[in-house]
This record gives sequence, C-alpha cells and structure tokens, in this order.
Amino acid sequence: MRSYEVIFILDPGLGDDGVDAAIATASSAVTKEGGTVVEVQKWGKKRLAYEVKKRREGHYVFFRLQAPVKAVAELKRHLNIAEPVLKHLTVLMEVSGRRVGRAKKGSATPQQTEAPRPATEMQEA
Repeated sequence: MRSYEVIFILDPGLGDDGVDAAIATASSAVTKEGGTVVEVQKWGKKRLAYEVKKRREGHYVFFRLQAPVKAVAELKRHLNIAEPVLKHLTVLMEVSGRRVGRAKKGSATPQQTEAPRPATEMQEA
C-alpha cells in the first residue's frame, strides 16, 4: 500500500461536532475500501489566502493514509461531493529509496540532469 497525505478545508460555519462528523465520514470512506488512516490532525480555523466558495476562513484537517489507489479514489470522490468541503489536496508520499512515478522503458535508474545556469551576460538581439 502507498502512503498519502490529504489536506482538506471545511466550511467555517461548522461547529466542532460538524468537523468531527466530516472527519469520521472521510475516514470511513478510506477504511471501507481497505485503507487505514494513520494520523488525523485538526489544524483549526484559519484565514484563507483567497476567497473560496464565498468563504474567507475554513477548518483545516490533515490526514496521513496507508491505502490502495482504489481507497484514495473513493476519498477524492467523497471530498468532491461533500457539501462542507471547500477544497482538498491529496499528495502521494515518496517511498524511501524508491522514486514516485514510473521510469521510462529500458532505464534502470532515473537520469541525472544538470540544472540550467543563470545567464551572466546580456545577449544582443
């Protein structure tokens, strides 16, 4: 199973009971599909950088998951249709010693590329 981190922002009008209920339904969506919620953090109500769905604040919630792809897809589906969820972000965590993503056919290790160097002189057109 893969490790994921999920952050979602809930409607600021929810009370503590509403936040707990939203967390419970989101975690049940993961466990129903065979995943486990390793960690849950309630970061509290914070001001948003910009207005989302006509809201300037939101309750931030952080999940750390161990789940198959099917469970994460179900969680994303749930967060998309849940009314109190303003925004959400799911990130696949890198497994130590392994690269996240797929390597190109025929390459055993990822290619090292050199970073572009800043221009030191102005070029004339």
